[in-house]
Amino acid sequence: MSGGETVSASVKSFTLFVEGADLFEDAVADALFEAGFDDATIGERDGTQYVAFDRRAASLGAALEQAIGGLEAAVSGLRVTRVEPDSLVTAAEIARRAGLSREQVRLLGNGQRGPGGFPPPIAQVDGRTRLWLWPDVARWLAEHGRLRSDVADDGDAELIASLNAALTLRARLPRLADRRALRLVERPLTTVSAVQ
Repeated sequence: MSGGETVSASVKSFTLFVEGADLFEDAVADALFEAGFDDATIGERDGTQYVAFDRRAASLGAALEQAIGGLEAAVSGLRVTRVEPDSLVTAAEIARRAGLSREQVRLLGNGQRGPGGFPPPIAQVDGRTRLWLWPDVARWLAEHGRLRSDVADDGDAELIASLNAALTLRARLPRLADRRALRLVERPLTTVSAVQ
């Protein structure tokens, strides 16, 4: 940016799932308040604690960096484990985010409608439930004029998918007892670093 340009801040909404501290303890709540988390709401879903944000920032990346760094610094032992909106989506969630019907998503996915080439699912939970990566789907929908204008992907979906992968690795790598397995997992990461 040149000296005269400014980036306007807008409200970024996201949720951070955490572990390692009870957010409902008075001392923890006080620490979060003192650290300036007045834009956050604490909650619990299915036994997992979360902090939901409506944070004003120039970008989602800046908002996430501030929130994750601030939370982990404010409360000893607290670690962020996942960010939502999640990048793993079902056909129903694709339909909701893109403003399509589930049937439209099904037809696009199996090539009965549209230009073909819809991203393949990355996992199948059971015989009926498949999961896609939202950044891949959003990119395809945008390229083919099927994504609502208010959902235009500006890299935020890719950022969340990558951040969730990194948070998962942060939790999982220390659990690998076999050094050979650890090197195997680390190899793709060093390849990415070398390309950058």
